[in-house]
Amino acid sequence: MNEPTNAHSPRVAVAIPCYNEAAAIATVITQWRAALPDAEMIVFDNNSSDGTGDIARGLGVRVVDVRDQGKGYAVQALFHHLQDRDAVVMIDGDGTYPADEVGRLLGPILDGTADMAVGARIPVAEPGAMTPLRGLGNVLIRGAFRVLIGRGPGDLLSGYRVFGRRFLQSVSLRSEGFEIETELASEAVARQMRTVEVPVPYHPRIAGTASKLKVFRDGWRILKTIVRQSLRLRPWRPLLIVILLGTLTASIIILLSKGMARH
Repeated sequence: MNEPTNAHSPRVAVAIPCYNEAAAIATVITQWRAALPDAEMIVFDNNSSDGTGDIARGLGVRVVDVRDQGKGYAVQALFHHLQDRDAVVMIDGDGTYPADEVGRLLGPILDGTADMAVGARIPVAEPGAMTPLRGLGNVLIRGAFRVLIGRGPGDLLSGYRVFGRRFLQSVSLRSEGFEIETELASEAVARQMRTVEVPVPYHPRIAGTASKLKVFRDGWRILKTIVRQSLRLRPWRPLLIVILLGTLTASIIILLSKGMARH
């Protein structure tokens, strides 16, 4: 007699950290319900003042109120509440990430070949979806990350990710704001989590919504997070850079001194 097969269906959740996305949240919920009809959906409402949470509740979606202000706190709550799921899809609540591409990110998580999948926006971004200043900032941040921590995702700051159970249960997060994606990437590198990157279209925000990202303020916080994580996870890298810069500076001074002495 054949042994009964395990009919376990994977527990998949769609998590939406959001703040003041009343103009978009109903559309986002509808799109993602169509893409993943069997998935649990949770909105992590970060003190929205425009009724975002009420709209989600009215559509039958579970809402977790996150009182500490900042996207990082919302993602921390996500990890706390959903760490026993087989896969958690994290998206923004502004309609920029395509629901119909989720299977390409979810597949490597559910088949056990990856711990985190990242939707990479940069290769196929639509005109108007990302400003040139933000694009330049992404390049600079990615370069700093590679030097100080290691090789991370090409689209380091993407908010479209799928986490597997191992990642959800292994990572402890500290970031408060938009630097949270950088912390997720650095933890993946440090803990040798298997990460895959999938190019996805990046759409302009749904009309009536506005970006909460402040380019210079949040860019500075992201860079500080890279340095902090490097000192915590890869302390030899900043030290090596300081030594190399010191050696280079000393060599230049010696060469200049010798040149001046000949005159």
